[in-house]
Amino acid sequence: MPPMFGAASAQTIGTARTLDITVQSAGQTLTVRAGDILRFSVSNSAGTGYTWHALDVDPEYLVLIDKTTAAPPTPKPGQAPVVGGPGPTVVYVYYVRKSLNLGSYSVTSPIIFANVPPGRSTGQDTRLVQFNLTSR
Repeated sequence: MPPMFGAASAQTIGTARTLDITVQSAGQTLTVRAGDILRFSVSNSAGTGYTWHALDVDPEYLVLIDKTTAAPPTPKPGQAPVVGGPGPTVVYVYYVRKSLNLGSYSVTSPIIFANVPPGRSTGQDTRLVQFNLTSR
């Protein structure tokens, strides 16, 4: 996988898999099947005010089962936090509830993450990273 894409790894448990995806500067196509768990990690930059948000997904295919925020790494004693350095990480966990393979054809379902500037929702100056889910 090219390094500009988010890092994705899979762990198989029975027939279901857990895919760990790091959201970076570009999205990718993810091949999934019903029962898979998708764990998207998005890191915010400390002190910038920018935050990542997952936009609406198609509930026919995906269910958000967990969203957690992990604290940023603690600076070493005597070291000040760096503006723009690592901030808190938000992890979105989705369950693939239905196959995207519908008999003789397949559908593609997007998941879009928005990096939103301080004081805004979405819109101008918002960076989007899109992942497309396809059937396995």
